[in-house]
Amino acid sequence: FYIFSSLLVKAMGFLLLPIYTLFLTPDDYGVTNLVIGFINVATFIVAFSLYSAAIRFYTDYKDNHRKLKRLYGTIISFVFISGIVSLTLGVVFRNAVVSIFFEGIEFYPIVFIAFLSLVFISLHTLHQSMLQGMQKGKKLTKLNLTVFIATAALKIIFIGVFKLGAVGFLLAQLIVNIIYFVYMVIDLKKNDLVEWTIDLAILKETLKYSIPLMPHNLSTRIASLASRVFINTSGTLADVGLYSIAMQFGNLIDVVQVAVNKAFQPWFYEMMNRKDEKSKKEAVNLSNVLLVFYSLIYMGIGLFSQEVVILMTNDNYIMAWTVIPILVIGFSIKSMYYFYVNVIMFYKQAARKLFIATIIGSLMDIFLAYLLVPRFGMYGSAVAFVLAKVITVTIVIYLSKLYDDVGYRVMKMLSIIVPSLLFMIAGLYFSYTRYLTVLSFTNLVYKILILTLYILFIYFTNRGVIDKAL
Repeated sequence: FYIFSSLLVKAMGFLLLPIYTLFLTPDDYGVTNLVIGFINVATFIVAFSLYSAAIRFYTDYKDNHRKLKRLYGTIISFVFISGIVSLTLGVVFRNAVVSIFFEGIEFYPIVFIAFLSLVFISLHTLHQSMLQGMQKGKKLTKLNLTVFIATAALKIIFIGVFKLGAVGFLLAQLIVNIIYFVYMVIDLKKNDLVEWTIDLAILKETLKYSIPLMPHNLSTRIASLASRVFINTSGTLADVGLYSIAMQFGNLIDVVQVAVNKAFQPWFYEMMNRKDEKSKKEAVNLSNVLLVFYSLIYMGIGLFSQEVVILMTNDNYIMAWTVIPILVIGFSIKSMYYFYVNVIMFYKQAARKLFIATIIGSLMDIFLAYLLVPRFGMYGSAVAFVLAKVITVTIVIYLSKLYDDVGYRVMKMLSIIVPSLLFMIAGLYFSYTRYLTVLSFTNLVYKILILTLYILFIYFTNRGVIDKAL
């Protein structure tokens, strides 16, 4: 249920893109995405990654109801106090905050709303983690959908009816999260799940568990925020808006890959536990079939993103499509990560080393973006993203092979991924050279022809694997 609700919310959020871009200028869209990127990073700092502790320690305390109540009361109180401290520091050092993260944006009201939202979004996320730990999937699904619908409705009213722009977009999010906080308090009291206290022993134990997880949880989010900050600093907020639109399209690939991997991973572990070559070979064959499936998604998003962007947004956003194929390359490389990371996660000793790949990849993403964005703008950020993914995947492959070869072959995977990218590049030739900002029926037919040829190519070159799977 939790996976379903997450996917549904992301899909519905994407489908609302035409409405948001109708009422928000690229500058407004850039502001909102810069703020959201900041909040995504700051929530883990404010909460000290206690979200993970809320899930993990439920197992330890579930048979001791009083201790469970003290656990929840302690971490909620701590996160609330931490959020208030962050809000205070944000106000006190507002000039430095704006200079570093929000160049060109006034602290009042937008950045202030961001810091105020940070308090309640951190608590919202913490409550979700509690429900996840208690395996309340149905309840969490209903809450997620309710929050999404309420937030979307308020956003549309504020930006469409009252014409509040970026302020209205962010204000809607703040209002819904404040209401959710009130609901959370009532819900926990009603179910006798909280004792308002700060138990120092419990707090020390949970922080000891959660703080080491912060670098892993923060790394990719910091890289994403840094890219947007660099684009804003060296370009404009409108460029941030265009890049954010492009990344939303690219993320569609990852949404599918994450969802599929959640189903694939338990099955893969079962195959590995059998400890025989036949089971490993079966896992490798299915992985190759999944890569073929993913390659069709690369092609679909990479080839037809131009037409979709033109149809879903207004003229101010058209150039966003030109970044999407570059991001598709990055996400296609990341496909290999999901297969090799399952090998690492299977071996507990190896899992402890996964943060090495994540942190190094994210640091390289930030460093490369710092070098490339000033010269190439949002395209530089996209290239930095691709190169960082190459580095991360390389490290993950190396780590996985230290523990088990399984049977995965990099060259075999690349033989599926690379042709899809080459066909995509061929299909985009006229889009970049002749029809950059216009919708062309002739160009669309050409792309459909290229996609058809690719489907035939991938079938005949992987016929044996596909036939076995079917």
